[in-house]
Amino acid sequence: MSEVISKYVNCPKCEQRSMTEFVCSVNTESDPTIRKKIFDESFFRWKCVKCGFTTKMLHPLLYSDIKRKFMIYYIPNVERSKIVDEKLEQEFSDLADIKRRVVPNINAMKEKIVLLENGYDDLAVELAKLAVAEVVAKSTGQNVYEGYCTDINRGDNVITFQFFLGGGRHAYLQTTRYDVYQRSLSIVQKCFSMVNSRKGFLNIDQTWAIEALRRYKSTY
Repeated sequence: MSEVISKYVNCPKCEQRSMTEFVCSVNTESDPTIRKKIFDESFFRWKCVKCGFTTKMLHPLLYSDIKRKFMIYYIPNVERSKIVDEKLEQEFSDLADIKRRVVPNINAMKEKIVLLENGYDDLAVELAKLAVAEVVAKSTGQNVYEGYCTDINRGDNVITFQFFLGGGRHAYLQTTRYDVYQRSLSIVQKCFSMVNSRKGFLNIDQTWAIEALRRYKSTY
């Protein structure tokens, strides 16, 4: 069942103040259309009742796919490595094997949804992404701002990443072999198999990958 909160919002254009309902928790089983709305970003679209001005109104959202055993907590610009919600821990205490992630932006949320829907290990993807990002940085001479896995084709032995270079305005596509993911997966299974059993919503991102790789190299 969806959870809704109501808040007053001032229109950025005409400054009209109006009460707005924000859906902050959704379940794919109760609302099968929610995934499409997130991917086309219409879910976060807000329209002024007075002047008709439309804009994105970003707000925290808990996305639950219990059938596939994962939950994603989108919290705009979150920097913490872990979020613990005691209410949710109690509510889903019987689902110890559910993967729980926290993400800071919509692109990261979309990436996690696609990966976890299709049974890929997002920890391994982050390690693979880190390795490819280093290659991109060396070949372009630019800093990699952020990156996302956009496609995994096991049959063609190809993974595609989209990176944003410099200040994040320039998109850059880079492919690598699926073998890179498999090697990363072997590292995860060897050293980080207990990560998903940790309490709370985990931020599995580049910061996590850098620290995980450091720990792996210092141990092996």
